[in-house]
Amino acid sequence: MKLNEKIFYLRKKEGYSQEALAEKLGVSRQAVSKWENGDADPEISKLKLMADLFGVTTDWLLSDNGIEVKRSTSSSPQPSAASSMPSWVENLPSIMAKMIKRYGWIVGLYVAFSGAAIAGLGFLARFMTKRMFGLFGSPGDDLFGQDPVFIEFATRNPVSVMGSVFILIGSVLFISGILIAVALKRYAQRENHEKQ
Repeated sequence: MKLNEKIFYLRKKEGYSQEALAEKLGVSRQAVSKWENGDADPEISKLKLMADLFGVTTDWLLSDNGIEVKRSTSSSPQPSAASSMPSWVENLPSIMAKMIKRYGWIVGLYVAFSGAAIAGLGFLARFMTKRMFGLFGSPGDDLFGQDPVFIEFATRNPVSVMGSVFILIGSVLFISGILIAVALKRYAQRENHEKQ
């Protein structure tokens, strides 16, 4: 069997459409079609992903042997366990994918911490703007009195508006980071539990 025949055989055996296989490998459907027709060969990184996905060795994919050689389960992770990760993680080099699978939740904490810092800067900008224009404290502390036009300007000036934007962006990042951290931590725990 040639490489193009093996790709077609494995895709059909696993029940993938060309679109589904293309999505798993991070390529276009046309690329998979060209591989199966023998018009083009996949890149080495895509061969590795394909071997992991189908549970075969890259040696078998590249050889002319017609007998399928299954990988031992102890040397590589099961494709079913990896399939619960987002497809973009599976397209990374294997060391990076393993790091994200195991320690990706730390990235979520970093995003949450960054969001909290950005929101904090927004609150500081709004506080300093209001303090500068004397909108906190007693009525006699400000320079311009309680003129409604001035108060409107003080609350709608660019620094105060940017502070509000920072608060919004920071809040979204904080919530997203927490969600990412929780999801990836649960995934890492599930993966460790399955290995035991």
